[in-house]
Amino acid sequence: MLPKTIVAKKSFNAALYGDKQLYKWEENRFLPVETRESRNGESKMGRGMMSRGGVHLVADVGGTNTRLALSAGTALRKETLKRYENATASCLEDILDRYISEMNVSSFDGICIAVAGPAHQDRAELTNIDWTIQKSALQKIAKTEKAGIINDMQAQGYALSALENADIKHVYGTPHVDKTKRMLVCGVGTGFNIALSIPTPHGVIVPPAEAGHTRLPVRNATEQKVADYLIKKNGFAEVEEVISGRGMALVNHVLYPNSPRTSQDVIQSAPENAEARHVIDVFCGFAGSYFGDLALTTLPEGGIFLIGGLARALEPFVSETNFGAAFCDKGRFSEMNKSFGVNLVVDDFAALRGCANYLSQG
Repeated sequence: MLPKTIVAKKSFNAALYGDKQLYKWEENRFLPVETRESRNGESKMGRGMMSRGGVHLVADVGGTNTRLALSAGTALRKETLKRYENATASCLEDILDRYISEMNVSSFDGICIAVAGPAHQDRAELTNIDWTIQKSALQKIAKTEKAGIINDMQAQGYALSALENADIKHVYGTPHVDKTKRMLVCGVGTGFNIALSIPTPHGVIVPPAEAGHTRLPVRNATEQKVADYLIKKNGFAEVEEVISGRGMALVNHVLYPNSPRTSQDVIQSAPENAEARHVIDVFCGFAGSYFGDLALTTLPEGGIFLIGGLARALEPFVSETNFGAAFCDKGRFSEMNKSFGVNLVVDDFAALRGCANYLSQG
């Protein structure tokens, strides 16, 4: 049961739709509550406010599951959150139809889908499942012209300005977070990618990227051994082969071929096993070095934010001697890198909040 009235919390994008806006659930949609500023169909920010007051459908489509929710402005209604296994449907449209029926909402003011795969030219193809998503199909299902398809990492970038302090855990460097400055998301999970969140007077811009397929940086003989293995095997040592879920097992294989371990084995045994802890230190060195390169490339003065299951699992092992030393090993720019802060996003619904923020910008 949805509450009669909700409050869209103040965020970096407050300039787009006011410091605070009240909504009520009525006639199967979110409607703005009339205030002194919004009488006669106008909010204090103008007539455009009314189009942002409706109900939006947001979805995070992964390789295994799809999560959906309703939102108003940047406020995500967690009471409406549902998760569906992709294996139970032949296409995304089946899941959307099921969710819309369960929510009993006939139409939406906007729909945004975040996908685990490349999104371009009003369509997207998922990497780990044979689904193609078309913007026209989303418009038809949601009965709205306002539809967006973005990469899941872009969604994480759009989410940053809407996150609360409780959604972020400081990991390394300066603890200061400034949402008015550029912020960088680094996704360390099944694969690796980044999203740069760029604030503008009209909202946030998050361009797509494929950073996981760039060349792996090497700082010492141990890291060179790992890179040489990848070059011999694949002809190229790319970042994602190491800085990802499968990467830790690969580092273990190269350094300790007679002691096979999965990435999960490495993490679980690291507190008691010297070899496993060494693997983690080497892995954190790779990550720190590359994130340090990205910091100089993008200058994220607002902060660097890690997401993904592996990032969460590794957080207790990150230290000044492994990650920090590599992050700041930048010659005459080493001191500059000490000014950047690295944080962990602990909000499981960040991608959905990113979709909501994307739609709220118009």
